[in-house]
Amino acid sequence: MSAIRVFIINEQIYCGETKCPGKSKANTTAGKYCACIQFHLDEHHRHGFNTSQLIEYRLEPNPDAEDKNAPLQKLTIVFSTADVLLLGSNLGLLADKLRENDLASVHVQPKRYSGIDRNAPFVTVVKITPIK
Repeated sequence: MSAIRVFIINEQIYCGETKCPGKSKANTTAGKYCACIQFHLDEHHRHGFNTSQLIEYRLEPNPDAEDKNAPLQKLTIVFSTADVLLLGSNLGLLADKLRENDLASVHVQPKRYSGIDRNAPFVTVVKITPIK
């Protein structure tokens, strides 16, 4: 199973394939206004949303977290054209970056990187549901 790995250092968000920022140039950064939020689902699939389409977001405990293998939190991001569901841990940091309009992108990574930094957000599921 793939997961998204996000690093936040000095109030900036870094999203990358394998390494913490400073060790790899393949990471996306944002330290200013972000016009678009991209979800890199894998090497060949990206889905982006203009931040002006953001309607709301909700961070709440994952109701399925009773299972010890289930992610602890659920972050729902509602755009005018689709709903994006993120499951994982430390998602409050992503919600803060979303509120500050500083979330640029997140990248899918193998689950084996889940233990690199327990204080950083870690997303295990991304589900995009278009609104019809």
